Amino acid sequence: MNNKPGALPEEGTNNGMDLSRRRFFQLAGGIAGAGLLLSAASCRRTPPSDTYVGEGDIALLNYLYILKQVTVNFYAQAVATPYYGITKEETVLQVDLRDQEVVHREYLKKILSTNAVKDITTQLSAVTFADKKSFLTHASGLEDLSVAAYAGVLKVLKNNELILTIAKMASVDARHAGYMHDLLAHNSFGPLDNNGLDAVIAPLKGFQTMQQYIETKFDTSKLPTY
Repeated sequence: MNNKPGALPEEGTNNGMDLSRRRFFQLAGGIAGAGLLLSAASCRRTPPSDTYVGEGDIALLNYLYILKQVTVNFYAQAVATPYYGITKEETVLQVDLRDQEVVHREYLKKILSTNAVKDITTQLSAVTFADKKSFLTHASGLEDLSVAAYAGVLKVLKNNELILTIAKMASVDARHAGYMHDLLAHNSFGPLDNNGLDAVIAPLKGFQTMQQYIETKFDTSKLPTY
């Protein structure tokens, strides 16, 4: 396993988790050349201190891309500074989680192409990575947010060709969330709605929620929401 933070996963590795999804996303970037590249956003006005995320589907994909940057940086820091008492199995799985998030990030970046926002500056001072409970609390929160964010995006996304892929990404993150919740409290589950389904969060609300982990400020005035 390549333990370099932010490195793409190596082929042929297997840490007990299903790697077929990871290989799918490594290969799926090719569909960007099959007509899924998004057109550039129209002219807009935005304060120079804010990063414009675009409008329509571009804004929605940038929203997910920014969230993936946060989770990658979060797990990269966790791997670099593990909590006290971490087991060998937990270390291997944390690296695997980081690498799967890298695949998600790079896939979204490829789809967005030149419309992708610049790399963001994360702010993770709220997390005490040396403390297992602090790490797991924030990790489960970020994974829950990711699953809810995917569901929220699917409610307003216009490009139907991306729906299946985003749903698969949500399924991967749902497994991540389940793993973190189980470590935090055995046999526990993530947030569910009244029908026993995963929670859904509107894009603007999701942006506001993840802003606690980001120093970069964004112009989300054209972000579709509901």
